[in-house]
Amino acid sequence: MALHKILDWDMEEEPFVLIGIHSTVEPYRLAFLINKYLKVCFKRDDRDQDVSLQNYVAQFPVYSYEDREQNAKIFLVANHCMAELKATASVGSLFENDQSTTVKSTLIKECRKVDYLIKIEKDAEHYPIKKLLNKLIEIPQVISVYEIDTMTIKNTDNLIFE
Repeated sequence: MALHKILDWDMEEEPFVLIGIHSTVEPYRLAFLINKYLKVCFKRDDRDQDVSLQNYVAQFPVYSYEDREQNAKIFLVANHCMAELKATASVGSLFENDQSTTVKSTLIKECRKVDYLIKIEKDAEHYPIKKLLNKLIEIPQVISVYEIDTMTIKNTDNLIFE
């Protein structure tokens, strides 16, 4: 059987815009506030964004909305979550003791200080980013909001929500 290799095959990535939000509210509360102030309809996805790390799986809640006017999918995801790190420790007895410790995990390591991310699957030139940023900063529970340079993110695999 012949072995075929594809050399220099670059997958073309879809353009997207990433917005960082600083807020102390819970994810469901932020989604509610964005729905209320921006007149959109973010809904919680059935599946969380699961990121497998060394000894645990971190689950980040994802909310999505389809902007039919701009023909863009928009995702709201928490950049931090608490996960349980399970470690089995044997104490010399007949039974093993399962000990779990809580670990804070980050979805995008380059944006450690950002609490929430909004991903817009559309080119920045064809989406009214400034208008969105101005509306988001009007929410009283939002401390700051800004566009994140997507070129600084090394691993964009964690931002694939489908």
